[in-house]
Amino acid sequence: LFPAPAAYRWFAPAGLQLGGIEGTVWSGRAALGSVGGLGFRDIAWELYPWSVLLANVSGRVEARVAGGFVQTGIRVGPGGTSLTGLRAAAPLATLATVLPIRGTQGQASVEFAEIVLRAGWPVDAVGELRLAAVSVPPLMPVGGLIELGSYTVSFGATADEGLAGTFTDAGGPLEVAGSLRLNPNRDYLIEGAVRARPEADAALVQGLEFMTGEPDSAGMRQFSLAGSL
Repeated sequence: LFPAPAAYRWFAPAGLQLGGIEGTVWSGRAALGSVGGLGFRDIAWELYPWSVLLANVSGRVEARVAGGFVQTGIRVGPGGTSLTGLRAAAPLATLATVLPIRGTQGQASVEFAEIVLRAGWPVDAVGELRLAAVSVPPLMPVGGLIELGSYTVSFGATADEGLAGTFTDAGGPLEVAGSLRLNPNRDYLIEGAVRARPEADAALVQGLEFMTGEPDSAGMRQFSLAGSL
């Protein structure tokens, strides 16, 4: 029956902010909260006391975000944190506070069997990310948003730490397919091939010509993006 407000004051990590807390440490709610700059509301958790006997803390967490939701199992132990059965959805505009996608419009949803975190960073994942009706600002501040379409990114288990996935379009002005890699040191590499469909905006076609190489015999243009987050 240890009260959740007291547990939060004593043990909460610095990056976790909660308000309107009620219930116990094992079963409780919070009206508002934030993690890493992303805001939540209607937060509820259910932890399993027996998991302490296995040297970890396990349970379920669910919450609302602006325009969406998140539901996941969680296990915290000496080896890090695992999220299991993760389901979430939100507008891309909601995620602009934590990702470099300011001005981008669209919808994101995820369904992961498991995500493994080390020091708060994902090092392994099995599941799928879907992006729907994505639109981005033009390279030059002229005109409205440019439609990019919808995409699916699938992640699978790897032999070493790091995320590895493949992506393909799910309809829209671009035909695209490729792979991505996100390493524990936060370096990333995205490689693939793309070509514009007939309905693509002229500004989008011009952007492809500027950012990619010459098309091959099938009209596909190779691209490669590398950097660090």
